[in-house]
Amino acid sequence: MSFTIQSILFKPYRLAFYEPFRTALGILSHREGFVIEIRDRQNRIGLGETAPLDGFGMESLVESEAILRQFSKSLINAEIENLCDIEELLRECDRTPAAKHGLELALINLLAQSQNLSLAQLLANSVNGIVRDQVSMNAVIGAIAPELAAAKAQEYITQGYRCLKIKVGTQDFSSDLRRVEAVRSQVGHDIQIRIDANQAWSVAEAIANLTKLAFLQIEYVEQPVAALDLTGMAAVRRSQSIPVAADESVNNLTQLQQVITSQAADIIILKPMALGGILTAHHAAFMALQAGLDVVVTTTIDGAIARQAAFELAAALPIKRACGLATGHLLIEK
Repeated sequence: MSFTIQSILFKPYRLAFYEPFRTALGILSHREGFVIEIRDRQNRIGLGETAPLDGFGMESLVESEAILRQFSKSLINAEIENLCDIEELLRECDRTPAAKHGLELALINLLAQSQNLSLAQLLANSVNGIVRDQVSMNAVIGAIAPELAAAKAQEYITQGYRCLKIKVGTQDFSSDLRRVEAVRSQVGHDIQIRIDANQAWSVAEAIANLTKLAFLQIEYVEQPVAALDLTGMAAVRRSQSIPVAADESVNNLTQLQQVITSQAADIIILKPMALGGILTAHHAAFMALQAGLDVVVTTTIDGAIARQAAFELAAALPIKRACGLATGHLLIEK
């Protein structure tokens, strides 16, 4: 069934973190963006979310708002029958991925409603129709003191998590090492630990640091070097034993193909907000899988609407690794 757009509204939001979240890129104190509401002529409502984040190739919040304002007028009366129609309508938004994500998500949610399907099933039907009934998730630990990291890890394990992601890449590698050691000592060897350096290291530093971390049974390291240094990332991958995941290196399909061609990663991290939407992330997942790489879906610590969409995407994909979707508890959503 098709639907016709009747109205588009968007309103700003700002969500504070319960406590400052420290990464190699800096300290996050809040997330802000826009909730998008698209209504069709049957009075159904599709919700979307736009929330750009510095360091991931996205536009500014001001630029997001300008695009949302433009398309809230130009999309009125557009008729949509399928996912291809949505992609075509939003093709001009490629340079503003967060705004595109929000508009696209609202339209996909409306299309799913019009067909009485979940978002996951709508996506899966474009490939093989299979939706997983369970999606495992990792919890995340910021670049905090080792003793605090160990306590946080135990809290997460008590809650049922079996995979932890630890932020590293601070100016003091010895504190990074102690943080990961403390968590491994606390949780034992049956829990997966992955680390995220957020581009903090040079190639030489990455090789040396990862060699020192290898005894701690690291599942993989995210973005150990600068996002554009694919030659360096490939060298890191070849020169030590911990698998490498590309995150900030993959903000569009062209960049993904460059990572694949360069043999710079074993795993691709897919952030729908940074990629410009669920549909691009879905295409990217199958590009990576067909090239023999693993895939992990994560959020950019978004609000509930975008987090739910990322979960639905993960459920529609044939992936086994834990995904980075459990970030809502970091934000004060009241």
